[in-house]
Amino acid sequence: MTSWKLRCAKCGFVWVLKVSYNISDMDKIYHYCPKCKKNTFHEILERLD
Repeated sequence: MTSWKLRCAKCGFVWVLKVSYNISDMDKIYHYCPKCKKNTFHEILERLD
């Protein structure tokens, strides 16, 4: 399992997403933001090991 630090492009909330695949080749992903409580674009900040 790989963890990624993401930042919501709408509200700026930074959180960790755990996935079983590599998302490093994507600039942004569309995912549910726990703070906005809706799907928004997220910037990938870094990979956490």
